[in-house]
Order: sequence, then C-alpha cells, then structure tokens
Amino acid sequence: MTRDEPDIQPYEVEVVGVRPLTPSIVRIEVQGAAPEPLGVPDEGCVLHVPLAGGGRDTDGRWYTVRACNGSRHTFDIVTHEGGIGASWARRATVGDRIGISGRQSWFKRPADARWQVLIGDIAGLPAISRIAEEAPAGVATTAVVEVPTAADRLPIERAATTWVHNPDPAAGSRLEELARGIDLPVGSGYVYVAGEAAATRGVRKYLRHELGMAAGTYGVVGYWRVDAERWRRRYESSVEVYEKAWEHAEQAGRDEEESADIYEADLAKAGLL
Repeated sequence: MTRDEPDIQPYEVEVVGVRPLTPSIVRIEVQGAAPEPLGVPDEGCVLHVPLAGGGRDTDGRWYTVRACNGSRHTFDIVTHEGGIGASWARRATVGDRIGISGRQSWFKRPADARWQVLIGDIAGLPAISRIAEEAPAGVATTAVVEVPTAADRLPIERAATTWVHNPDPAAGSRLEELARGIDLPVGSGYVYVAGEAAATRGVRKYLRHELGMAAGTYGVVGYWRVDAERWRRRYESSVEVYEKAWEHAEQAGRDEEESADIYEADLAKAGLL
C-alpha cells in the first residue's frame, strides 16, 4: 500500500561526506537548505541521485534520515547489487549534487507504550538505530536485526539487540521466523517491522491474524523489494488495477490494517501481489 506524501518544494543538496561503515553500508552526508525535520525517528526522504551515464534519477528512492543537524543530513545507504541508489552510493564522492523531494514517516508508537520491539533487515537498520536512540525514557527497546555478516553489525544504543546473519536475504529473508521467535512483553507496547516487502507482509499477517494485535499497536513497512524492477514494470502495466484496489480498500476498510488486508486480497486475486 502507498502512503500520502507531504507536499514539499523539491530542493538540492551537496554531498559533503562519504564514508564506508561496513562492507554493506556507506554513510553519505549532505548539506543544503532543507525544510524543518518531521520530528520523528523514522523520517524518510526521496533522494534523486546522479546516474552512472549522466543525469539524475527522476523517480527517486526512499531513504531514512539517519541523523539531522540543521541543514546537514546523514543517510546510511545499503550497497546491494542492482539498486540505483546503491550503485550511486558505491561511487559517490564529495561534491555530488542530489535532489530531495518527498518526506514521510511511518512510525506511530502509542504515547502510552512502555516497550518497543524493532525487527528488520539491514535496510531497516538506520531507522531501527535512530528509533532506539531517540526513545523516550521509560520505553524499553528490543531489536532483532538480520544482516549479511557479523561485519555489518553497527552498535544500536539503548537496545537489547539480537543479530542474525543471512548472507543472501534476497534469496529468502528470515524476518517472519524471527518475529515468531520473540516473546512480546506484557503491557502497552509497539512492534515495528522494516525490511523486504514480501517478508514484512508475512510478519504483518502473523501479528494481526495469529497474535491478534490491534491496529495501532504495530507498524509494518516494506522498505525494498527483491524484484523491484520487475514489480515496477508490472505496476506500470496494471496501474489502473492497483488504483482501483487501493480505492476499494480505503472505502471498505474500517482502519488502515483492515484496508491493507482488503488491498492485498484484491491484488492476490488479480495475480499482482
């Protein structure tokens, strides 16, 4: 499902720092006039990066703002094979100019939550790290993160963290298995899941339909797709079907989670899930 994106005036920033953090992650720092931060820990931006053959990616790709300090923004980008943003991150240099358009957040922890469980793969690691660091006092954090190798671990402050190694998450993410292995704390809390789209879809079904968690006590976001380019072509060839399914889900669902159930069911019937 898609989310509404806040309207912002597209703007341009300059790369002022490039530093490999792990074998799979490059930290990119940019500087430039920017709108006020959203004030949430999983804030994302659409980056329009330089293409290898010249020009700039017009579609853009979502990335988490790992840190924000005035006009300076930090992005930790996973350098997996095949992605436009990842390919640029591997060759990025100080002085590169990139565009930024949409800004959004998906993290909606209830105000009375006393704990949070954060589950994700390496693409979700920047958001998980920032969410843990910025948690209010009194909110206990548990994190379970799937990374390719031990060398891709990055310290997560203020979180009891379990690391799981999966050398090829594109061949099969373990996020659903990991979610099923967690004993959730009692009392008011929040589960947040970020990773490959198909894998997170399985986790959402588990949380909602097997554990019976209420809407608003969890959030599940597909950050990337194994078959991104194939999915994009399929979407472009069937955009009317996707739009009608979305419209039906919004009208028929009593809340966002029920709408997600309806949307996925309609796409499955159409062979487009």
